[in-house]
Amino acid sequence: MAFVEIKNVSKRYSDFSLRNISLELEKGKILTLMGESGSGKTSILRIISGLDFPDSGKVLISGRDITEIRPGKRNVGMVFQDLALFPHMTAYDNIAYGLRSLRYKESSIEQMVSNISETLRISSLLEKFPGNISGGEKQRVAMARSLVMEPDLLLMDEPMSSLDPGLRNDIMVEIKSISRKLDQTMIYVTHDVKEGLFLGDSIVYIGDGEVVRKGSPEEIWNNPESEKLARFLGFNIIKVKGEKVAVRPEEIEIVENSEITGKILGYGFEGSGYRLDAELIDGQKICIWTGSTPEKIIGGKNINVGIRFGEKMKLK
Repeated sequence: MAFVEIKNVSKRYSDFSLRNISLELEKGKILTLMGESGSGKTSILRIISGLDFPDSGKVLISGRDITEIRPGKRNVGMVFQDLALFPHMTAYDNIAYGLRSLRYKESSIEQMVSNISETLRISSLLEKFPGNISGGEKQRVAMARSLVMEPDLLLMDEPMSSLDPGLRNDIMVEIKSISRKLDQTMIYVTHDVKEGLFLGDSIVYIGDGEVVRKGSPEEIWNNPESEKLARFLGFNIIKVKGEKVAVRPEEIEIVENSEITGKILGYGFEGSGYRLDAELIDGQKICIWTGSTPEKIIGGKNINVGIRFGEKMKLK
């Protein structure tokens, strides 16, 4: 039996609905919920945390049905997108807040805050206020505030959306390390493909309030199955002999002769290579990735497009 089970959960909002959401997660693993903004990812977290109640379906943790239990009794932690740290409290007091609300002894609080602070390497920040620490440090304090409560499940709602890319990479490594070290079960919401693939032991892609695809990161990347997920991952969707296939930008090349023709709309340098945007004769927009300098390519130039053998993925 899975440690976390969401069974056939549905919820109607004023302008949106979650429909028949089911997912499972093993103890100590990370599940990433991926999808575009507005797809229903945060709504699922709200139901798991108890901030919303489903119209139908069940939420179980370790076999315990928590569907109708109020948030404070679920033992589910949450790190919000804006981190929600109290600006007038030190990092120590932010971390200790939940323990104090449950009337833990101050000696126990001191030891628990000290332990989690050492794990997250933030002991030197405990007397500082949120306004005096960096974005990455705030991230760690917010995680410590949730983890010090020893939750059965930690929910994270796009907590790195405001961090710069370099710091984001460091935090991703840290989140994965903490999950392993503490045997902490997590559900992590993101619309960032790189984050989702790196962090998730398993991935669920949500589209328009429904589960579109489940699988390991490798399964999701190598066989997206649906056009919606393939586009989200950055794949090109091309019709070949009347059949839609998903093709990675780096697997498309400009060739001398091809049945697939179009024109270059523009190009630009993106660090490790060049991105070429093109429009095929049937109006489809595609992206081509090349490591070579496109010296002779100018906007409006007609091209023939080839797809490397064996790299086409059929879509359902």
